[in-house]
Amino acid sequence: MKILIFVTQFYQLGGAERLGVELAEELNKRGIHADILSMYGEGLPGVTEAKETLLEKDIHSVYFLNMKIHPPVTSLIPAILKLRRLIREQEYDIIETSMVLPTVIASWAARGTRARHISGLHDVFTKERYNGKKHRFWRFSMRMNPSTCYYAISDYAKRCWTEYSNTTPVRTRTVYNGIPNDCFEALHERKGVREELGFPFDSKIALFVGRMLKRKGIDTILDAIGPLVTKENLCLVYVGGCDQPPEGFFAEEDGLLDRMRERVVHEGWEERIRFLGRRDDVPRLMASSDVLVHPARIEGFGLVLVEAMAAGLPVVASNVDGIPEVLSGTDSLMVQPDDPKALRKAILKTLNRPSEDAAQAVEKGRNRAEDFRIERRTDAMIKLFEDVLKGCF
Repeated sequence: MKILIFVTQFYQLGGAERLGVELAEELNKRGIHADILSMYGEGLPGVTEAKETLLEKDIHSVYFLNMKIHPPVTSLIPAILKLRRLIREQEYDIIETSMVLPTVIASWAARGTRARHISGLHDVFTKERYNGKKHRFWRFSMRMNPSTCYYAISDYAKRCWTEYSNTTPVRTRTVYNGIPNDCFEALHERKGVREELGFPFDSKIALFVGRMLKRKGIDTILDAIGPLVTKENLCLVYVGGCDQPPEGFFAEEDGLLDRMRERVVHEGWEERIRFLGRRDDVPRLMASSDVLVHPARIEGFGLVLVEAMAAGLPVVASNVDGIPEVLSGTDSLMVQPDDPKALRKAILKTLNRPSEDAAQAVEKGRNRAEDFRIERRTDAMIKLFEDVLKGCF
């Protein structure tokens, strides 16, 4: 079995990109040949170094389509033809994609070849949210390759996809996301983290990890926690990059982060609120904080929820989409999105749990996180690949 993992890029890993790279690494560890293809070129900053790291981890080959970021429509046909040649030359059995443009390109390139195309669904797709020209062409491309199979990151995401795409449910399987083992092995550095961030040593930290977008509820967090920072000896830390918002989401996204920063200064909260950007030590920050806050408005899975539970960090989240599925069986508190008062109440309740209840909640969270170890996801993906090649799926 020979597999090509086709991602947009691998030098700044978001959720779907990271899962793709980790899958390639895990497959090669198990003796299954897996290469990586990037939609962009090798000339972007940090790409050469990232490529060398992948090759050192025994990824056999790393390829590039050399497309521009935000590529014009005219570049799709050359990309399709280039990928088609690569499929034939390297005799791939499976092409795995997760993002929209790689999925479109692969769906056309794989037609008439030996390769089967498998598309990962890492979001909650509805026509209210995803119905621009790009997404209509995406759905059309899927229909033009009826042999394409899908996997969704939660049962909820699967149900939404089958309705959105008008495909039969038997063509989509649920494969939960997985997290690496270092999330379970994170060391507590409470004093060191607080010293680094300039927080009081006895303060409690509420942590957000994710893309700095309105869909993640970052403004609701500030509304809920800002008024508490001094009164409750509480600090708020945002970790994550400010990516381009997805098409069709929240017109008020533009300038949101700047407005939030301005409010922090205006309210005099700057000593207790930090915007850290991207970090490479998220497990350490999680293990050294007191609560993860994730009041997303839209969330197919919520990888950070599992990472937090594995690190022993209690979770407060919104009860939307796939989140209740992920937090099933835990003592995590969930509230409606866009409700700062309810979020504030849940945060305080979590922070003020009696020690015995808090320890029990952490244990339940760790047990649930075990269901999402990277090895389990790899097992599920290998079974999916095998079933597709056997014609059983």
